Amino acid sequence: MGAWETKLGGRVYAAALALLTTALGATGCGSEAGAGDSSPTASPTPAVAAPAEATSPPSAGGAVAAPEPPDAPAPELGAPYPVVFLHGMGGFGRLELGPVGMTYFKGVAEALAADGEDAHFTLASPYDASEVRAQQLEAQITAILAETGRAKVNLVGHSQGGLDARILASPAGRALGARIASVTTIATPHRGSKVADLALGLVKGVPASVVDDVTGALLGTLQKSAYELQTEAHLRAQLAQLSETEAVAFNARYVDDSRVTYMSYAGRTNLRTGIGACDGGELPNNPLDVDAAQPLLYPAAVYLEQGRFIANDGLVTVASAKWGRFQGCVAADHMKEVGHVSVGSTPLGFDQVAFARSVVARIRAQGF
Repeated sequence: MGAWETKLGGRVYAAALALLTTALGATGCGSEAGAGDSSPTASPTPAVAAPAEATSPPSAGGAVAAPEPPDAPAPELGAPYPVVFLHGMGGFGRLELGPVGMTYFKGVAEALAADGEDAHFTLASPYDASEVRAQQLEAQITAILAETGRAKVNLVGHSQGGLDARILASPAGRALGARIASVTTIATPHRGSKVADLALGLVKGVPASVVDDVTGALLGTLQKSAYELQTEAHLRAQLAQLSETEAVAFNARYVDDSRVTYMSYAGRTNLRTGIGACDGGELPNNPLDVDAAQPLLYPAAVYLEQGRFIANDGLVTVASAKWGRFQGCVAADHMKEVGHVSVGSTPLGFDQVAFARSVVARIRAQGF
């Protein structure tokens, strides 16, 4: 599915998300806090009288010939199934910065197309709860199934996109388990993120300077202000759902579908090796491959370590990112996992395109 395009002449996120808000039809919450289901409403169709039913002429014996049976629907195709990517909080389709374009999963669409893969990139409200986003995504997935003729899809969600995918598959959510072969999550806060709790004032006894630094790191990645954090109901509801406080109830409600294969990846940064935390995955952990957190995420990465060097990617801990069959860790912070580098930062060699290709290869290796 083609990504929505936004022509920009200014800075990447703030102006871009503001224009994306208009495209999605948001009614509040800054960039798109008030967006609900953005599916267009079909225009009413005038009623047309049905033609009289044709009858076959009587046969020589006076009997009426049986009508021709209707055409049977075309059989749905099996694997390989389309791979559908779901963006995280504050996500977007494609941004245009003069002659330069940028996508959420930077460079991935082009690489997978060159590989001959059937990959699709969806778009949901950047600032809203996963129930709202999943409803929007269901229509897009239904269209992909119809377009490709395949029986199922594979879902790959980064960050909140992984929660969206779980709701899409769960019997208590959109109940699409029969049409989903696999759900792969990347740095998804399945058990919540303490950064969200802190930003919402749910954690007590933390020095004000730490609260300010960590909240500033979160808001910086989202291009949101402290005022918007306090006043935008959709943004606060979204953060609440991503908190450790709410994660227990979310997991109890949105149980997995036994027909779907669940796989997960985690990120680690701040020069941590992942020894212990990243062990036990289906792919080996390489402790010599480390990543330095971007300055924007550094305060949050330090906070999540809790003085005990807890492995995390600057927004989500490794422990929280594990769900289903844990594949392993990548040495990247939360933004680098999809190819984003903040102003003033220098990439340290993480290849998000190669990583995405490996994720798809793992899905194909399962027979999907």
